[in-house]
Amino acid sequence: MCSANLLDRIPHFHLFRCVSLCLLCCGHLLAQTGSQNLEDYLRQARDLEARQDFAAAEKVYRAAASNFPRQPEVLKRLALILQTELKFQESIDTFQQVLQQAPQYPEVNFYLGLSYLGMNEFEKAIEGFDRELAANPKYRRAHYYAALAYQSMSRNTDAIRRYDILLKEDPTDKKVLFQLIKLLKSATVTAIKQLGDLDPDSEFMLVLKAQGYAEEEKYADAIEKYKELLSKSPNFPGIHFGLGEAYYNAIDYPNAEKELRLALSEDPNLPMANYYLADILIKSQRMTEAVPRLEVVVASSPRFMMGYFQLGKCYTTQGKLQEALALLTKAIEIDPKEKMVHYQLAQLYARLKQSDKQQFHLQTFQKLNVEERDKRNKKKSQTLEKALEKQKSEESN
Repeated sequence: MCSANLLDRIPHFHLFRCVSLCLLCCGHLLAQTGSQNLEDYLRQARDLEARQDFAAAEKVYRAAASNFPRQPEVLKRLALILQTELKFQESIDTFQQVLQQAPQYPEVNFYLGLSYLGMNEFEKAIEGFDRELAANPKYRRAHYYAALAYQSMSRNTDAIRRYDILLKEDPTDKKVLFQLIKLLKSATVTAIKQLGDLDPDSEFMLVLKAQGYAEEEKYADAIEKYKELLSKSPNFPGIHFGLGEAYYNAIDYPNAEKELRLALSEDPNLPMANYYLADILIKSQRMTEAVPRLEVVVASSPRFMMGYFQLGKCYTTQGKLQEALALLTKAIEIDPKEKMVHYQLAQLYARLKQSDKQQFHLQTFQKLNVEERDKRNKKKSQTLEKALEKQKSEESN
């Protein structure tokens, strides 16, 4: 009844098999007459569900529904058991009976949508989710599964809109972030293929190839592609920054500085162009020139720790100790485990003659340094063990 790729479309689909265990709100089920008998039915069904004997639980719920036909909660639980057994059409019919009695009965429209989703009837699934949201706009799962339904129909813009709603409410939702990344990655791959089919030698394909090489740290290849693009289309937006960044990562600072200055002549407030250029200036002891660049970085990228760190170092060198302290304190707030910020703070507190704080940051630096070294050694050891295991396996074969 369910297509083979349903589990891919509905993450955590196995939750259907335990969802009814969470629905224990029985206070509104019946008037006083016969309530004990109904409680017995529910208790027996709940015990069977706990043992995952869903077929037997279904029989108990059917008996309860027959004896107590006007109780929407009993029908809801029966529908959930049918859904757990992947009997989607039967669950849909039963959910519809609930809605005939109570059109906005809690969560029924949502679970009705899930059953339609299980049958790959995506439009009907979304209708169910949206009816649930009309009654309960904060019901996150309705947005989440609506997004999955939209993805199944390749309506990615609508899916992204739903994910954006969820992330606006909770930016730390890992499940939503994962689905959004997966969707955007898939859409990107598809778009690149379509663009390549249209014109494999276009300026846009050259940029994508250059960026791809840069992401793989093949900076020489990236530089070659950016140069090819520069020759073909010298005014292509962002070309000087892309080339400057590639030169910077390849540690070719003279060429990087040249391209980054060209990029900043087009957009003086470009944060990373200012940062890369400032770093080059610091490395060549041109602190005074670096400072205004880093001030732009800090103003435009308030969560970029390295901007505060580098500007704090510059201010320390210039003797602006209190200004440096404020910046380095902000840097450590953003990333408490950045060992070099602790080291810089230890040096700064020594100059401020605050020995207790100097000692604290120095000890923290040493601790983080040891942890980093241990992780590095552990990784080397694991790599060696894998290499030896591979060698033994090859020798045995």
